[in-house]
Amino acid sequence: MALLTGCGGGSGGSDAVAPIAPPSPLSGVISIEANSRVDQDTMDQLGLDGARPATVSLGLPDNFVLAGYLAGSGGSYPTLTDQGVIFSYESDAEDLYNVPMAKGQAIVLEAFGSRAGNPALRIELTDNGRIVDSAETGSAGSRVVVELGDEAEGEYSLTVRTLGSGPARYVISKNSVGTATQLNFDWPDYDFVQGEALVSMAEGKTSSFAVNAGVSGRHLGGADWLVSMPVVATSSAANSGIAGQQITLEWIRELRKRPEYKSVVPNYFFRTQATPIDEPDYSLNWHYDLVNAPIAWQIGNAGLTPVHVAVLDSGLLQDSEGHWHPDLQQNVAPEGRDFIDGGEPVDPGSSVGGDVYHGTHVAGTIGAALNNEGIGGIAFESKIVPVRVLGEGGVGTSDQLIAGIRWVTGETSGGSPKAQVVNMSLGGLPQIEALESALRYGVSEGLLFVAAAGNSATSVPSYPAASSHVLSVSAVDAGGRPASYSNFGSWIDLAAPGGDASRDGNLDGLADVVWSTSGERRGSVSVPGYRGLQGTSMASPHVAGVLALMKSEMPNLNTVTVRGWLESGLLTQPQDGRTDRLGWGIIDAGKAVAKAIDGEPVTVLSASPAVVSLSNEGISTQLVEIQKFGDASVSAEMVASQPEWLGAELSGSAESGDLELMLTLKPDLLDPDEPARGVVDIAYEVDLSPNTLSIPVIGQLLSDERARDAGRHFVLLVSKEPTDGGFYLAQSQVVADVENGQYRFRFEPDDGEEPRRLSEVTPGEYFLVAGTDLDGDGLICQAGEACAEYPVSGLREVITIEDGQSLSDIRMTTSFSRPTISTSNPDILPRPGFKGYRLLQPDQAPSTNDGVKAVQ
Repeated sequence: MALLTGCGGGSGGSDAVAPIAPPSPLSGVISIEANSRVDQDTMDQLGLDGARPATVSLGLPDNFVLAGYLAGSGGSYPTLTDQGVIFSYESDAEDLYNVPMAKGQAIVLEAFGSRAGNPALRIELTDNGRIVDSAETGSAGSRVVVELGDEAEGEYSLTVRTLGSGPARYVISKNSVGTATQLNFDWPDYDFVQGEALVSMAEGKTSSFAVNAGVSGRHLGGADWLVSMPVVATSSAANSGIAGQQITLEWIRELRKRPEYKSVVPNYFFRTQATPIDEPDYSLNWHYDLVNAPIAWQIGNAGLTPVHVAVLDSGLLQDSEGHWHPDLQQNVAPEGRDFIDGGEPVDPGSSVGGDVYHGTHVAGTIGAALNNEGIGGIAFESKIVPVRVLGEGGVGTSDQLIAGIRWVTGETSGGSPKAQVVNMSLGGLPQIEALESALRYGVSEGLLFVAAAGNSATSVPSYPAASSHVLSVSAVDAGGRPASYSNFGSWIDLAAPGGDASRDGNLDGLADVVWSTSGERRGSVSVPGYRGLQGTSMASPHVAGVLALMKSEMPNLNTVTVRGWLESGLLTQPQDGRTDRLGWGIIDAGKAVAKAIDGEPVTVLSASPAVVSLSNEGISTQLVEIQKFGDASVSAEMVASQPEWLGAELSGSAESGDLELMLTLKPDLLDPDEPARGVVDIAYEVDLSPNTLSIPVIGQLLSDERARDAGRHFVLLVSKEPTDGGFYLAQSQVVADVENGQYRFRFEPDDGEEPRRLSEVTPGEYFLVAGTDLDGDGLICQAGEACAEYPVSGLREVITIEDGQSLSDIRMTTSFSRPTISTSNPDILPRPGFKGYRLLQPDQAPSTNDGVKAVQ
């Protein structure tokens, strides 16, 4: 069917009519996120007749996020239900790249496997055949890092190869700061309790759960409540599993529309941050020597003012006679609380898998007694306040954690705080306002919070560690090197021994694990013992123990003072500035206790963010909050120097607490695609003595738009609800190849005739999505593949196609990264069971009627 039109008249024209295409019901442009690149031999290319893997290296820019595909051999994917088509994959054993590198820079490899398996991958950074650094996924996790170290700046070769036979998707990334920070390549899938939500009431609003048709609530303190869905919505067996999670999320979306609620989030689960290691017993002191604990013990007087340390964990081991672990018994405070089962906070032993006794292990590192038996803790005279917030399998819920914190701080329990230091060797939560509120109150009461950074080898912030109210602790091995599993990023504050069973960093012939109090199960009885573990869970209590020693010397020590000393290099072993892997450095107990004895206050200014990165396409202006740490008077704040390509305007004052720096990029003064590095110096006086705050800044003029390529994109209109298998099915589909750094797409109206083309659209309601199928398995938007959703990725909205309507100039952006859940991204929710969007095949276009199926 075609529309005809005639000439409008005039001389010299023909009287013939010409056909024109009917208006598209839906068309638009997909932009590509800056620095995106794609492997040159994915299944988009290898699926073509006669195609072979590339044998030449692909040159990469200074900053990039590249997605790739590998397979040790060819084969076929398992057939999905109702798929009806066999998808095959071809061999591509290695990918070759050329990468510019500078001192201290690193490249992150993240492997995602495929529907046909998850082979280990190896990444090698080489210089003329000499291996500079290498790493393998697998035992070290799905994310690994290679670093240049002290090698000379220049171009290096990078090889990514598979160590198995099946196919795998992967992403490699690098930015001019060093490691690629806070990039997440998979959809948020935090586990949560079905039928529950954490609600913060809006200011001036009171709880109204009693009138909400069966909705019940439990007060968590302050403005925060744990609420439950009406019983009728959660009682059906059909509402279990993923279906139950989806119902819970829909309920939360409805609650968010109510004006009396400031925020509504799922009641997330969190977990321990340790890994059990079975190694023979050996000398237990390497981690204490590494942090100079013996010096702290010699110069300190830890027994004069015993400090209470709350251990928010899985509880403590208790034997059949009701005694705590013998190395802890004399140091366990009489108060304690179990927020899992009630009663005494007894550790059941199954916190990670097997008989691990996670909380007992953590408590031993902090406060095991000196009793001529077993080991001693860092703060061996401290008092342990056990608070059980982790249940079977080392899992707890966010409401239990929040309740535990508020009990310790005295916010809900009444009276003074139960402890002065709080250790949380747990995490994996997104940012939650109710949790931030509980921590904020504790800091205001003088408590010091410490938490494990996490063991996923990722830069994605893990809470509570990533909170500004908490000291976030990463892990090192016995040689002081970052542990292979340890999380990293701009939110890491400092590091401590966490061990690494894959290494022997101190060359003592033994694996680097941290030994502490533990136990084993004999029938129904817990028997005390000792065990070696690795993890940031083991690193965090080292810092908590040192803080307890400091508090013993300086009872009024608070978070502001600790952060001021930390950022001045007074609490850690010497290093050249702050890094994303070690923060301000490895804790030095001797220096820290000496500083607490000295008590000389240090007042400094600290910037947040500490490092600023600006570009003409991303963030071109950045507001930097500058906070004073310390009690001395700060005055005469001014911008002393700045790069010529940067505008810097200072406002407010440190004394009034509103000192801010607005940085504005001047892209016209930058060289295209050459990252410029500079420093903004803020001069100020502390009690009339001059001082300087230096803020590193990176500026980029991105002109690579035409060079961007995220791979061939399939643009789909999909059903609003997934199938029972978790897949969203395409109803219409077009293919778009990159052209000058972007994709253009155009659907066609359904002409009502059979066979129906894949690109034809019938009126209805859909989700509009686009993405790559790099591994050729018939699914797009899986982890490691580019994805775009309308209007914004992570926040899909229904798009309605009406008969005769034309929606044009639709704009979307595709990216390999995925949105994260945070207070700055409050609308993002988890995607339980999301497996991708399923492509149509030439004989699978939905028919307009019951006739034959369409062809492409």
